[in-house]
Amino acid sequence: MIKLQKPAHSHSVDEIYESMETSDEGLGSEEIKRRRKEYGINRLKKEGKKSLFSIFISQVNNPVIFLLLAAMTVSFIFGDIPEAIAIIIVIILNTVIGFWMEYRAQASLDALKKMDPLTTRVIRNGKEEEINAEELVPGDLIHLEAGDLVPADARIVSATELSVDESPLTGESLPVSKQTDPIDESTQVADRSTMLFKGTALSTGKTRAVVTATGMETEIGNISRMVGEAGEDDIPLNRKLGKLSRRLIWIIGGLAVAFFTFGWIAGKEVYLLLQTAIAWTVAAIPEGLPIVATISLARGMLRLAEKNVLVRNLSSVETLGETTMILTDKTGTITKNELVLKELDLNSKACSHFYRIAVLCNDAGEENWGFQGDPLDAALLTYGREQDKKRFGDLRDLERINEDPFDSGSMMMGTIHVMEESCYISAKGATNAMLDICTHYFDGDTKKKMDDDFREKWIRRDRELSSRGLKVIGFAFREESLEAREELKKKESFLEEMVFVGIAGFIDPVREDIADALELCHHAGIKIVMVTGDHPETALNIAREVNLMGDGQTGVIHGKDLKEENISETGVFARVDPSQKLDIVGHFQKQGEIVGMTGDGVNDAPALKKADIGIAMGQRGTQVARDVSDMILKDDAFPSIVKAVEQGRIILENIKKFIMYQLSYHFAEIVIIAGISFTMFHLPLLPLQLLFLNLLSDVFPALALGVGKGSHNIMEKSPKDPEEPILTRHNWVVMGTYGMVISVFVIGAYVFAYHGLGLKPEACNNIAFFSLAFGQLLHVLDMREADEHILINQVTRNKYIWIALGFCITALLAGYFVPLFSNALSFIDLPGSAWGLIMAATLLPLLTNQTIKQIWKI
Repeated sequence: MIKLQKPAHSHSVDEIYESMETSDEGLGSEEIKRRRKEYGINRLKKEGKKSLFSIFISQVNNPVIFLLLAAMTVSFIFGDIPEAIAIIIVIILNTVIGFWMEYRAQASLDALKKMDPLTTRVIRNGKEEEINAEELVPGDLIHLEAGDLVPADARIVSATELSVDESPLTGESLPVSKQTDPIDESTQVADRSTMLFKGTALSTGKTRAVVTATGMETEIGNISRMVGEAGEDDIPLNRKLGKLSRRLIWIIGGLAVAFFTFGWIAGKEVYLLLQTAIAWTVAAIPEGLPIVATISLARGMLRLAEKNVLVRNLSSVETLGETTMILTDKTGTITKNELVLKELDLNSKACSHFYRIAVLCNDAGEENWGFQGDPLDAALLTYGREQDKKRFGDLRDLERINEDPFDSGSMMMGTIHVMEESCYISAKGATNAMLDICTHYFDGDTKKKMDDDFREKWIRRDRELSSRGLKVIGFAFREESLEAREELKKKESFLEEMVFVGIAGFIDPVREDIADALELCHHAGIKIVMVTGDHPETALNIAREVNLMGDGQTGVIHGKDLKEENISETGVFARVDPSQKLDIVGHFQKQGEIVGMTGDGVNDAPALKKADIGIAMGQRGTQVARDVSDMILKDDAFPSIVKAVEQGRIILENIKKFIMYQLSYHFAEIVIIAGISFTMFHLPLLPLQLLFLNLLSDVFPALALGVGKGSHNIMEKSPKDPEEPILTRHNWVVMGTYGMVISVFVIGAYVFAYHGLGLKPEACNNIAFFSLAFGQLLHVLDMREADEHILINQVTRNKYIWIALGFCITALLAGYFVPLFSNALSFIDLPGSAWGLIMAATLLPLLTNQTIKQIWKI
């Protein structure tokens, strides 16, 4: 196996041929076979696709599901088949909904993948041939032209007008010029001008290069390895629901054991005690919680899909709602990923010449009313066509008789065109390079000779524009008579004694909607940090232009200066490599932040995987970035992230509401069973009755709460503390209050029916059931915000609430009047006095709870 003594980018052309044991004739057939056997296929390791079985297991790996399975098993053991079947239905519903939504997300992601194999041209045995890129081996000599994808890491041995789009690897927004002269060994990847990297693409020119690394040994391969090593933390919702479920399990277990022990000591029948314990389990478990959480998240997923956001798994929707920080790329997310002419600084009366040079000294081509080629050339042609379409067309039709292509050494290009009265020589390039070939300039109509002061003035101006993040180039021209046409046509070096026209500054403009989106994030308490591979000056100026940095955030840090102690307060990180992005994400996570990370390139993949929410770009994102992300922006727009965060917050708010709704009446059920069982040793509510009731109220009213539109000012609130449980101590107090109010009136109705009306336990059971059933259905109206109007609020405006209430009340009445159901649920005919008692026990808890909410604003 070939081992280079120093990095490939620091080798000369002759040294790289010698070190890689190859030549300008390429490798021979026998050597290719040997190296293919030694180095293997030029392919990255593919991450295993999540199997259908894995998706299924992820849906049932839930403490609440485990508890339901336990209750189902106990029901089967004691022959309570209806209860067991009902629990099975709950589990199946939850699993099917979650499975289907995640399967759809994965199918949508698979549709984004490109299946066409990559081919490349290679010189072997002295002949050029086209092969599958996977067959390349180190030492192969490849030939690439504009538009080609680079199939492996390679050292450039010849280059003509060569520039490469390295944004997928480095984040650099503009094509990077390449050349053949060796550079320093310590040069960062983004500045290795002698190298081509797998996964990048040629923007202009052509090249021959010697392959130095293939497969997992390439720069992309190293990043892919980092992706595999980057850990993923459990998402906040899973952590919090898991903690809540474990707490419920302990409460249920403690109560069941206490009741069984107390009853057994008192000499009560074991079967009655076990049946009561099962009833307690059913009463305490929010059977509908997994279903409603799943459907709420699924609906959020579908809403986001309508807003150009593809979410890969359900729980990521909620995690967005807890996001406290977004690490965002610059190019294409905050900016448009295109160059436009931002500023012109020309000598007097030079506008006409600038226009000519912009159109003539240009290699971009027209395509579908746009321009294809170097972004700067495309920006100049766009400017030219917008200014004067007729003149633009006339200039584009002129004959070009000679050209001096752009070269990274000279940093300029020139062309000669034949006009009606002269041969027009135009040039553009780095300001210093233009000043070096110019001898004169125009001051009004007077042609004057340049001096050192003039040159220094324009160099200062160039620096000023560059410091504002603009890409600056200079322009110059010269006119010769038509008689010199043949001489100029053959002349190799014609860029001399030029007339300086001025300079122009170009910028990748910010998206029109970005400033409002960032302001909304600041109001919502979300910190925004720019993490880019671009240059520090450019990144900082863009950040300032859009007011990206919030309170306490300062300045820009270059990747080479990055240290643990200077991360926290920095607003912009520039020229950072993949490992540094990973470190930045990890640093903020250690500080307790819920981190969202945007990215499109292979260089972003490790950090995307590590972040709590990895956000990949759908249009310009690489497949690697999309594969490791949690969500994909189909329009590559930052405002879509803000919409996703808002939707996540709404989901989180809704989940909290329906959990409070469910647990408060589940608490009431526990108190009712405990209160009557411990005192009268009656079973006031049967397990099947509770399961029937909970299937109705746990699912339908709770689901209606779960799909609510949320508060109008939800993005004006600070993010929730990531360590704060899904239910705070205050929430538990509120739920306890609601539950106690409901249970007091239901227990009162039971006791009054038994002692006051003299009804049998079976009738008292029915009174307790229907009082609780109608009471907990109307309890959904208690879920309004404390500062909302008692009659006009989120809950009363939610049409799904009224549909759910109508359906549930109809189902309850059907259960009472249809013999098949009434027999299964142990319902009997009740006298009118019983229904009057039920009505009182239904309405009084609602009125009491609303009064408490109105007075104490809970």
